[in-house]
Amino acid sequence: MQVWVNHELLDISKTEMGADGWPSGEGIFETIRTQDGEVFELGRHMRRALVAATTKGISLPSEEVVRSSIGSILKAEPHSIGRLRLLFSKNRFIAVHQRYMDIDKPIHLAVIADSSEVESITIKAFPYEDRLSLLEKTQKDGFDEIICVNARGEVTEGAVSNFLFRMEGDWVTTPLSAGILPGVQRGIVIERCGVIVRQITKSDLERADAAFVISSLKIALSVSSIAGRALLIDENCAAMAQNIWANTHKHSVG
Repeated sequence: MQVWVNHELLDISKTEMGADGWPSGEGIFETIRTQDGEVFELGRHMRRALVAATTKGISLPSEEVVRSSIGSILKAEPHSIGRLRLLFSKNRFIAVHQRYMDIDKPIHLAVIADSSEVESITIKAFPYEDRLSLLEKTQKDGFDEIICVNARGEVTEGAVSNFLFRMEGDWVTTPLSAGILPGVQRGIVIERCGVIVRQITKSDLERADAAFVISSLKIALSVSSIAGRALLIDENCAAMAQNIWANTHKHSVG
């Protein structure tokens, strides 16, 4: 597999990166969906990266360098549906493009039992092992994702996703004040799809009759159950999913 490092394409075996595409050290990153050589919502991802870079004291490459490197890695590692990961640290800029497989069935959510198991994050930073380990543990328990809850009993986010819940006919999501990452897909559904921002407690989950998992890769995935309680997947859910997909834009980097 080839990866982009600073100003050139390199075989991953000639870098300090693992086979999974994660480098050593620490920095910030963005994970972006690609489809047929086009990139979803690159501008939004780069604006979030800029905020994170400022917080971490990292200088980002110019827009021209980022776009050129993305074009090169998409050509070197083409996938009909891909996961583009852009990683920025103080001395390196890395771009990795790997195959992504869409999940083709509704997913099951667990609810975290102990809020101390997960720390809130406000920027997308690596190493990312804590979140990935939480997801792996959840999947070993037979679920697909986990709803995290903070010490105040407020619903936050998943290991690697945000959530939408339908309550009394409204689609709602949690506020940033709960201690969540400002997800790109979360911003899209609030600004373009009429989703309401509202504090949601763990006990409120009993009032949700439908839900979506949203992320930059998944876009919008229906939820079949929360902690074993079955949810609806009806015509309103199908219309909402269609609306989210239609409002999530992809563009060429050329």
